[in-house]
This record gives sequence, C-alpha cells and structure tokens, in this order.
Amino acid sequence: MPENAPANAALVAAAEQLGQCDGYIVLAVDPQTGEVDAHGPYDGLSATLKADRLRHEFDEGGLTDVSVGVVRLHTSP
Repeated sequence: MPENAPANAALVAAAEQLGQCDGYIVLAVDPQTGEVDAHGPYDGLSATLKADRLRHEFDEGGLTDVSVGVVRLHTSP
C-alpha cells in the first residue's frame, strides 16, 4: 500500500462530503445592474439544463455579460 494512501482516502472522503447537498441553485448575475437571481432548487441534471436554457435566453437577448452558474444548496437544520 502506498504511504500516501491514508491521505488520498481522506481527500476522497472530504470531496464526497462536499458533493453532498440538498439540491442545486442556478444563479444569474448581471454585472451592469448588480442583480442576482436565484432559480431552484433542482436536482443536478435539472439545474444544468435550466442553466443552459438561461444562458441561451440571455445570449439571444444580447445579454452576453450576464453570468450563469450552478451552485450547491445546503439547508440549515
């Protein structure tokens, strides 16, 4: 067993824990107005599809500077 195996296993476990979430949110950020819109929550695939649709709509509307991204949602107990 390689001597760095425990460290690698810890990194894998930490990455898996970070990936655990309660859903995903799609954010649209307009740098001109400072507005941030949140859409969701969605599952991973639905969030990706929504983000792609928004990106397409913004591009068609000439709003190519609006950033669209998907972020994890973590609810509080």
